[in-house]
Amino acid sequence: IMSDPHSILGCVRRGLRLHVFKDVARQYPVIFCIFTFMISSTIILNQYLHILMIFWLFLAGVITFYCSLSPEYLLPNVLISIKTERKKQQELFPLGHSCAVCGKNQCKRHRPTLLLENYQPWLDLKVPSKVDASISEVLELVLENFVYPWYRDITGDEACVDELRQTIRFFAAVLAHRAKRVDVPLVLMDKMMKAAMKHIEIIAKAQQKVKNTEGLQQAALAEYGADLHVALRSRKDELLYLRKLTELLFPYVMPPKATDCRSLALLIREVMTGSVFLPIMDFVADPDTVNHMVLIFIDDTPPEPVTDPPSALVPFLEKFADPRNTKSSVLKLDLKEIREQQDLLFRFMSFLKEEGAVHVLQFCLTVEEFNDRILCPDLSDTEMQRLHEEVQKIYETYCLEESIDKISFDPFIIEEIHNIAQGPFTGVVKLQTMPCLFEAYEHVLSLLENVFTPMFCHSDEYFRHLLWVFSYVCVCVCVCELLLNSHSSGIQFRLL
Repeated sequence: IMSDPHSILGCVRRGLRLHVFKDVARQYPVIFCIFTFMISSTIILNQYLHILMIFWLFLAGVITFYCSLSPEYLLPNVLISIKTERKKQQELFPLGHSCAVCGKNQCKRHRPTLLLENYQPWLDLKVPSKVDASISEVLELVLENFVYPWYRDITGDEACVDELRQTIRFFAAVLAHRAKRVDVPLVLMDKMMKAAMKHIEIIAKAQQKVKNTEGLQQAALAEYGADLHVALRSRKDELLYLRKLTELLFPYVMPPKATDCRSLALLIREVMTGSVFLPIMDFVADPDTVNHMVLIFIDDTPPEPVTDPPSALVPFLEKFADPRNTKSSVLKLDLKEIREQQDLLFRFMSFLKEEGAVHVLQFCLTVEEFNDRILCPDLSDTEMQRLHEEVQKIYETYCLEESIDKISFDPFIIEEIHNIAQGPFTGVVKLQTMPCLFEAYEHVLSLLENVFTPMFCHSDEYFRHLLWVFSYVCVCVCVCELLLNSHSSGIQFRLL
């Protein structure tokens, strides 16, 4: 059976992957012409191969020399004196990896999740209030249209939505930090321009194959062939692709251990995919949007002068993330409740010991005891000497850089405590009016309340405590029922 010659040529063309050579010739015309000339000369003038080898060796030397000196080298650098150092990638968060407890970079003592930037990427991220209000309005519309319609049928408690708000704020803050690192001209010229030129070339080829504009889209899709993006096959494939892409982004844009909660991860994936990414893709791919962006890009008309005063800078999405839930959770604790219960305080100290941060609580207890003693109006010299020794111990334990129990304080706090510790013992009475020790106490107390207490409420130590309380309550209920039953039946029990 004789096949169609065009189909045979098509199979041969696909087998030889001639389109690859065509792309190489278009992107590197000079190199392609040189190689084509050398290969043709070698085939035609094969009797002069010993002469052509000189040119081949010269070409191989040039390529080796280029690869050896190129920053993106393929071969090892043969010149020891020339070292090509790659530029270090900028950290995601501008504050760096500073520990929340000791303030040191690359801290090896405390857990990595104690890095403030790991769960508060909006630190030092401020935007104009109008921009913040616009972003908050868009996110509120997303929640109103895609979360509240079904969530309000289940419950009126806002705790889950508040958690979702915090996660969305984290997500948006990380994206904002990463957007600052994008080299926009490089992306436009290196990626978008190449993709646009390839698309124009394919459209031009498709126009040559069809006579009317109705079949132009299908002809263009057929011209792409195997290079057609998977998201362009159908609307369902596009949605599946965005879902998978969102899941791949989770480790980079979600809070630590947030993906451990599968229900929250699925909820965020569906909200971001169907309510954010998909409409954005539709808007960007709209021909009117593309034409409008091109007109803006090539328009040389100067913008209109700004008449409104600049809006004030506000923390990023702070109002959007404010909790709406007025009911306090049964499982949520504050530091005051923990300190009032001895068993809970013991478990909290065990938790801090596992985290390598028990000295944070010890600092609070030490300063509280110190304040109770120094506020005495009549201090003898002996008492002032003891208090001065305690100040020296506080400075050496919690303020010195080389101390293992160092806590990160503001420099002026450390300087004032240092002046009191190194001065005469009579100067310790200045701490009655100086704010340095009080501000240090407030800083550590805030660290305990905002960092360690929420972590403790999610720890195994706290859940073991809840299990013990639940077991104790169950035993008490059973004993009470037995006593009531025995009293009603006339049987007496003696509890030893």
